[in-house]
Amino acid sequence: MERNELKAKIPHGYGKIIAERAGTTKQAVSQFLNGKSDNVNVEMATLEVLAEINEKRKALLNRLK
Repeated sequence: MERNELKAKIPHGYGKIIAERAGTTKQAVSQFLNGKSDNVNVEMATLEVLAEINEKRKALLNRLK
């Protein structure tokens, strides 16, 4: 998945959560998502957060059925 796709899927305010998980700053997360830096920790934290969001969304949708 490309960075611009990742950026589009991250809800507002989750940069702080990603930064905490990656052990870095919100600025480092922003730089990664804007293609200005490479940071494996930020990439992994972003993917983990997006996976959790998708799991929660699916669980909530299943409860509505």
